Amino acid sequence: PNAPGQSDPATFYNRVTYGAYELGSTFKTLTIAMALDAGTIKSLSQMYDASRPLRIAGYTIHDDHALNRPETVVEIFTHSSNIGTARIASELGRDRQRAYLERLGFFTKAPIELPERANPQYPPLANWGELSTMTIGYGHGLAITPLHLASAYAAVVNGGILRPATLKRVPPGTQVPGVRVFSQDTSDKMRAMLRLVVTDGTGRKANAAGYRVGGKTGTAEKLAGGRYVKGANVSTF
Repeated sequence: PNAPGQSDPATFYNRVTYGAYELGSTFKTLTIAMALDAGTIKSLSQMYDASRPLRIAGYTIHDDHALNRPETVVEIFTHSSNIGTARIASELGRDRQRAYLERLGFFTKAPIELPERANPQYPPLANWGELSTMTIGYGHGLAITPLHLASAYAAVVNGGILRPATLKRVPPGTQVPGVRVFSQDTSDKMRAMLRLVVTDGTGRKANAAGYRVGGKTGTAEKLAGGRYVKGANVSTF
């Protein structure tokens, strides 16, 4: 801050509100919350086949932490299964997926008191088929800002209410008005599973002593020149 002329030009903008990214497996939290809320997941012990890579529309969906067997919803989440999440998203369906994403504000700029806000990037309805439904389910094919994601996670864990982020002081004992996106029961289940990711799953390095940390890991390949760059990642927790 004392020598702004010496800063890297890449740091001149607010990444939290103006950077749009495919945020990878962090979307699995939202997909499973949607399916729980919609009733397509009736039990956390419900099984989905993740025994082999999933072929769809000429593409193959793989798992990075493959168990190579059918998995429960909890296992799919804690081990971050792309295959299992893709099957859950397919069962939920495009129309319900889009309806939840719209309620989470993922099709418009994030509401906050700043002019520097990016538009999300998502496929048009004509190109939003089963493959897009599956890949968006685990965070590929739709780009949002970190603020969109943080606001959505707040709704997942706070009892299901999406409250717009604000930079204004909120008096003690008051809340920013919000809209219900998920039920209290869905929120309770998701909090427990987010904790399991940190105690037993892909987020164990975040298990800080003295805190009940919950969260979800996410890795997405960066885009350059219209192509994904192997080994260049956007990492999120």
